[in-house]
Amino acid sequence: MWIRGIEQTRKVLGYVWTHPANRKNPLGAVLRAATFQLRGRLTGRPTVATIGTSAKMLVELHCTAGSKVLYANPPDWSEMWAWRRILRPGDLFVDVGSNDGAYALWAAEVGARVIAVEPDPDAATRLRRNITLNRFPIEHLQCALAAEPGRMTLTSGNDTTNHLLVREEGTGTVVDVRTLDDVLGPDRAVGVKVDVEGAERLVLAGACRALAEQRIGVLQLEWNQLSERTLGETRAPLLEMLRGYGYQVRRPDQQGRLHPTEAREYGPDLFAVAGTWPNA
Repeated sequence: MWIRGIEQTRKVLGYVWTHPANRKNPLGAVLRAATFQLRGRLTGRPTVATIGTSAKMLVELHCTAGSKVLYANPPDWSEMWAWRRILRPGDLFVDVGSNDGAYALWAAEVGARVIAVEPDPDAATRLRRNITLNRFPIEHLQCALAAEPGRMTLTSGNDTTNHLLVREEGTGTVVDVRTLDDVLGPDRAVGVKVDVEGAERLVLAGACRALAEQRIGVLQLEWNQLSERTLGETRAPLLEMLRGYGYQVRRPDQQGRLHPTEAREYGPDLFAVAGTWPNA
């Protein structure tokens, strides 16, 4: 067990030391991370971390999403800076799989109207606490999104990797399910981030009207092999769906600028841009 602990510490230190957010003061970032770990182990209390310029998050030990914010602000460097280039005050941003709310707070800080979707009870509690801490106009929906409304089982106790049980056997928490079309209604979302551990295609299958009318300007989608576990498929059907609705696929550089990509293989999160989007 202690060997595993050493390996985990090595990974965290490597992440902190090499992250672009910490390039000006990597030693200070390592000290901040060490202080967080020590405080959490000695007192069990959360630490206040900054996300963006002034938004705050309460970060608990062993909660991956919040810890990443404390280790590096912003944690998803290229992706989050892309949203800073895209979003403007008053824009609608939907954060599907919000977890502790890092993306929701990041978007709300620039004045976007945010809907944060998070079904997991533990993560939802932390999300609501962070919303209250900042008093941003963020609406939290405690439900999952999928192709059809109803109820489904969500795994539990897996931190940021909880996911809907679509084809696997298992137990978990029964959660309410809505569709993205229902959440949006007639509104237009400038941005939608979808991070649901492999079930991203199900979320978009429930957004047929919005996608057909290109009322979602830009989508951010996880693009790893988890779709094989959750849905039993690669990302190819999702890519075909996006292109069928006239969306172009891109990835951000470290300045947040979006560049065309083929997305034939797994890799960093993918951005899909509506053909009607300015400068698409």
